[in-house]
This record gives sequence, C-alpha cells and structure tokens, in this order.
Amino acid sequence: MFCTTALGQSLSGKLIVEGWGKTTTLKSQEPVALFKNFRDGKHKILFRFKNISGREGLVLFQMKTTIIHNGKTIGSSSRNDWPWLPGDMYVPVEAFDFIPLLQKTTVKNKGKLAPGNYEIQLEMKPVKVHSEVISTTFSFKVG
Repeated sequence: MFCTTALGQSLSGKLIVEGWGKTTTLKSQEPVALFKNFRDGKHKILFRFKNISGREGLVLFQMKTTIIHNGKTIGSSSRNDWPWLPGDMYVPVEAFDFIPLLQKTTVKNKGKLAPGNYEIQLEMKPVKVHSEVISTTFSFKVG
C-alpha cells in the first residue's frame, strides 16, 4: 500500500493504492490486464479527505496522471472539476488515465508494454480551496 498525506489550510487528505507491493512485476505486459486487476478489486485507489475548516459539501479537484518509463516521462493527462465529498471513497480506475496512457505506448511494441521500470504518479489538486496537492506514486517492472 502506497500513500501520501497532504495537510493544507482548508483540507487534509490521502490517496492510497491498496494491494500494491513495493516491488511489483507485472505478469502480463498488456495494460488491459492491469485494468482488470483494478476492476476485479485486486488493487484499489482509496481517496480520503476531510475539510478541516468544518465546511461541508462538494470540493472540486483537478486529477492528474503522469507515466514514467525508465526515468523518462512518456505521458500525462489531467481532468478538471471532478466533484468529491469529504470522507473515504474508492476512486474508479477510469478516473485517472493511466490505462489509456499505457495503452498508447504499446503501439510500437505489438500491443505489449516495453520492458523496463514504470512509475505512475496520481495527483488530486483541490480547485478554489487552499491545500497542497494530494498524491501517490506506485511502480512496477515489466520483463
């Protein structure tokens, strides 16, 4: 399990990837197999936050995904204005774009991920709320 804690002026939070080992080697080189592991609950993305100013209600977040292969950024994307309520919630794997970003990299390698070390950085940045970015990183090896 990997997580990062952020404490800001208005909210505090954690982003946790459950069921992920510190050193993980993927058995399949196909991104769809990784998607299936998340969909089937082998791995889960937990987002936990609370509004420490005491205010209730929706908070909008910018969600950013960055993919790094052997130390080089090979893709990133972001989605704006995703609404979340304070508390503990599992984030669907589709909310972050790492599966499509990984799939794009397979075009040159006959549908398979290239061998090497991968790092996936997930970030959630509150919009119009003072806080640090809430983030986590998980990594795996292929080949």
